[in-house]
Amino acid sequence: MIKRLRPLLGTFVEIVIADPGCLPESQIQQAINAAFSGIEKIQQQLSFHHSDSDLTRLNCANGKRVTFNSPGIYCLKLARALMRINTAFNCTLGKAMVDHQALPAPATTASAVEDIGTWDDIDIHQHQVRLRRPLWITLDGIAKGFAIDQGIKILRRSGIAAAWINAGGDIRVYGSVIMPVSIRDHQGRDHPMGGLQNAAIATSTSHYTTDCPGLLLNPGTLIAGPQKPAPTLIPSGTWTVIAKSAWRADALTKVAANTPAGERQETIRKLGGNWIALD
Repeated sequence: MIKRLRPLLGTFVEIVIADPGCLPESQIQQAINAAFSGIEKIQQQLSFHHSDSDLTRLNCANGKRVTFNSPGIYCLKLARALMRINTAFNCTLGKAMVDHQALPAPATTASAVEDIGTWDDIDIHQHQVRLRRPLWITLDGIAKGFAIDQGIKILRRSGIAAAWINAGGDIRVYGSVIMPVSIRDHQGRDHPMGGLQNAAIATSTSHYTTDCPGLLLNPGTLIAGPQKPAPTLIPSGTWTVIAKSAWRADALTKVAANTPAGERQETIRKLGGNWIALD
């Protein structure tokens, strides 16, 4: 196996080539470099922290249209579509995350930013986006998985037969390889999950520790007008989802965290994932 590691996406991203196919060593390294570059491109486009990212420009645009580059615009479209289907996922919580000191405040001139919005507040026309209300979008709940998918797409397109990408526990693997997976929960306990093949797995926690940092918010019930309840912190917990794509697994962990336990498995199944209850 060939392993490479780089600091990206707020963590360390590991690319492992399990079966390079018939590629010579030089092309294998080119494929790995291209995959890392694709992941870094998503980070640059969709980071809440980067002052010149497409996302930050949108958050600071005061209702004006902002042009998004590909494939970042597609990630935003996926987030908006999932919000429309299930309100337990919400990417308009940037202001609330800033208030909880989980994200830095953008350098915007807006005098008042709302805590939460709806899918319809995100107006997308081709590659241009505007916010219909003063909101801060954060794609932290989906962008890491989306970036992993982009990296996998590049590896496959380059001719790599089997590989995986692991970004701080969000993983996607393809080909004949079976990757052993263990999940660390919010209390620092490890849970062996067996092997993962041709699938993705993601875990989100709502409990901040040095080993397992995480903060999740409950969007609450959306009520029109100024009396909307502010998003609240989700009690400590760990939510793991398996899906075909990493963006879906990543996003559905937030849906799982915001869905009552008795409805969680069926809700996640209908959305294309499989919620894994940890022992």
